[in-house]
Amino acid sequence: MSGSAIRLCLCLILSACAIITPLQAKAATTAEPMFRGNPARTGELPGPGPTGKPVLLWRFETAAPVVVSAAVANGTVYAGSWDHGLYALDARTGEQRWRFEARAGFFSSPALHDGMVIAGDNAGRLYALDAETGFVRWITYADGPIWSSPAVVDGIVYVGSVDGALYAIDATSGDLRWRHQTGGFIWSSSPAIAGSLAFIGGTERSRAAAGFLVAIELATGNERWRVAIPGGVYNSPSVAGNTVYVSGQDGVLRALVAETGIVRWSYQPPGSGVGSSPSVSNGVVYVSSRDGYLNALDAASGQVRWRARFGRSLGSSPVISHGIVYVISKSGLLVAFDAITGDAHWAFRTYAEAGSSPVVAGGVIYLGATRHLLEPVQGLILAVGGEASLGRD
Repeated sequence: MSGSAIRLCLCLILSACAIITPLQAKAATTAEPMFRGNPARTGELPGPGPTGKPVLLWRFETAAPVVVSAAVANGTVYAGSWDHGLYALDARTGEQRWRFEARAGFFSSPALHDGMVIAGDNAGRLYALDAETGFVRWITYADGPIWSSPAVVDGIVYVGSVDGALYAIDATSGDLRWRHQTGGFIWSSSPAIAGSLAFIGGTERSRAAAGFLVAIELATGNERWRVAIPGGVYNSPSVAGNTVYVSGQDGVLRALVAETGIVRWSYQPPGSGVGSSPSVSNGVVYVSSRDGYLNALDAASGQVRWRARFGRSLGSSPVISHGIVYVISKSGLLVAFDAITGDAHWAFRTYAEAGSSPVVAGGVIYLGATRHLLEPVQGLILAVGGEASLGRD
């Protein structure tokens, strides 16, 4: 979810007033599509990306903004909208296969698991839908809206809620395993899972402009450690090796020891602040800053490797696939950067305001947008591929 979308979501809610040991903290991996590519939220996607000059393959219009990242599998794109619909679209043509009408709009990116699409809505309902038909398998209720995107590990769904709790739910039955109340609010931060811990951020109830990152034991739901983050955490942490990376509203990216929460290093871009979830791949951390730059940092030391401009203000969180980093500006400019050098391979103007991070799969990039900048369209799902994609069967 983009920064502007988060602020608008906050206004809507307020106006309506819900043991890792050393060398064992390896990121959980999965072949199942979910927000930011995997349970560790590293932003690494299977891809590949488009080949050749980028072109718009198709667009699907919704009745309200799309602020979630899609999940793509078996030739189908799954994404929710503020219009209460969770859509299944043909990945090649954009044709609607089915639409599920939820109680409220979707702020939660879907996860796919065992033939199900799992996502939460703004009414606090976590839905598990049959991926082929859209029929309900089960529904579980939180005590507040669900803006957090679920992670599924070893048959358990982990998801946060605005009520301040992290929920662990049986993926087969929808039964609650445990519920950990952080004592604050969990907004759009999604849990990152590594080893035996879940990491998630939020804001404090008792103090303005204060927030936290917590580590919670998967087996018991008990809190292992808590670190204060000025301004709070609205983005999702990422875990790689034995390090958790998280960006706060204070504009600082922090790298913390996964077992203890001790800060290894911190980074704030010159004259600006970070504003996106971090992505991690091959020893490099990538994060977007509020001044429209993509920052590449050494994951071990925090030293800057390169910075590259992709817009005039913050857009999406970056994602990585096959040595390319993809990021979209707030004004809809999609840019592909070389992960090692920071050189731009190409840029493509979508003319749609960025609502979510890109998803890269099967030679295509799928995007959610809040509105079209030239037409009276309130929400979009876009597919951008290479020129060769236009001639495929």
